[in-house]
Amino acid sequence: MYVALLTNRAWLDEELIPFQHLVVGLIDEQVRVAQVVPEDISSDDLSVFGDCVPWRESTVGVLNRHRVGQLHEALGVLGVDLIHALDGRLWRGGMKLAEALEVPIVLSACSMLDIPLAQRVLNRVDPSRVAVTASTEPITQAIRQTAGHDLLIQTIGTGVHGHDVEPPTPKAGQELCVIVSGNGVWDADYDALLGGIASFVKHRPMSQFFFDGQGAGQHQLWKAASAMGLLGNISLTPRRLGHREMLLRAHALIHPQALGKSRSLTLRAMARGLPVIAREDAYLDYLIDQETAVVLENPGPTDWFAQLDRLVTDTRSTTDLGRRAMLWVRKHRPTSHQIGGVLDIYRRMAGQTIPFPG
Repeated sequence: MYVALLTNRAWLDEELIPFQHLVVGLIDEQVRVAQVVPEDISSDDLSVFGDCVPWRESTVGVLNRHRVGQLHEALGVLGVDLIHALDGRLWRGGMKLAEALEVPIVLSACSMLDIPLAQRVLNRVDPSRVAVTASTEPITQAIRQTAGHDLLIQTIGTGVHGHDVEPPTPKAGQELCVIVSGNGVWDADYDALLGGIASFVKHRPMSQFFFDGQGAGQHQLWKAASAMGLLGNISLTPRRLGHREMLLRAHALIHPQALGKSRSLTLRAMARGLPVIAREDAYLDYLIDQETAVVLENPGPTDWFAQLDRLVTDTRSTTDLGRRAMLWVRKHRPTSHQIGGVLDIYRRMAGQTIPFPG
């Protein structure tokens, strides 16, 4: 089997590490892989064992659909027999490409934004040529209600590798180092969190908060932090491929917004034993209150202050939470589960038999 994995920069910025694991895992299962990536992605970030097919990505979605669709010549020469579009923004271009190559396609959904997209593009597809994988069960159920039951739609959670190292736990009296990860767009959720941080740093003035925004700019966030006198405690981290691995060396991870988007950053933090504090999100089945994270329904500044204070005053409780999350991820989200699930979908769509174990 020869599979082409379609990616874009926005998705790789979030999921570079799982992508690398997926490529290596598939190759280990004797699947040939073509890594279809934007042309400005460094070869150092890709597997040397899989083929690389670059494409010129644009900021214009319609143009990207056309350019992805035009990859049929390069992939046809390689003999690709299945396409896997790993981001919703690649679905339309990937479907055009699969049609030109006369091969089946697997579409991955990891966001609530993929649900209305599914309603628009999946109502007339051939169920023998198109399958959907979703990263959480709530997204699966929502797409299934939209697309109907004839289409193969399966939940395959993002897999992460476990870690045996002790998580970084703040010692008594030590200043806190926290990652704050959202979309970077200033809103009421960020306002509530900054209010809690402002109260907290009065007691822990050297604590640092690294804001990891998914959006292009965080100027409004910077202005709000400046107005609250927090610039000495806050850093806005620039987007750079792979930079989130460095951020996971912090003491905790905060998700201040309900974005309805599955992210491997959260699962990788859990795998390292970092306590996660998150706003409740109906689309994320791995946020389980007091088992994998502290889940807050509608937190205000007082709630955020209480959680931050707990990180430094009740380290035993937060360390235990991190360990419970680590065990949950090892059981429910290992990379091997993801590889096995994806491989099963590929074989069903490509019409290849599943070999008996040797």
